[in-house]
Amino acid sequence: MKKILLIISIILFSCNQDTKEKLVVYQSPTCGCCSGWVSNMEQNGFNVESIKTNDMYSAKVKAGIDYTLQSCHTAFIGNYFIEGHVPSDAITKLLLENPDIKGITVPGMPAGSNVPGMETINERAEFDVLAVNHDGSTFIWKKYQ
Repeated sequence: MKKILLIISIILFSCNQDTKEKLVVYQSPTCGCCSGWVSNMEQNGFNVESIKTNDMYSAKVKAGIDYTLQSCHTAFIGNYFIEGHVPSDAITKLLLENPDIKGITVPGMPAGSNVPGMETINERAEFDVLAVNHDGSTFIWKKYQ
């Protein structure tokens, strides 16, 4: 029963995302995969503001993201950063659970049919979304296969 209520909550939350805070995305003006990720977030109900900039370093410094955890684009929603090709359901989980962390990240650039903005045909990627604690340590937030 709890699982059903959680699923219903996630669906309702996703459907009403446009009434929530903006997902502010800093991306390179020439990055196609960043634009693909933004489109995926919009298709999944997020209210996205895209800021195109050649100075991606400043957004990553503002978030306090260690270079080993970085990817191509950096987003902010609420008190959290979202780094890289994080799927929308991992962001929804973050907002629903509201943990005391800095943000979540998919380091690097995994490619697969299940990676928003980095889709490939018929190949799923195995990757983890990592949660970043305030002290910089990480733990697995969500696994994808």
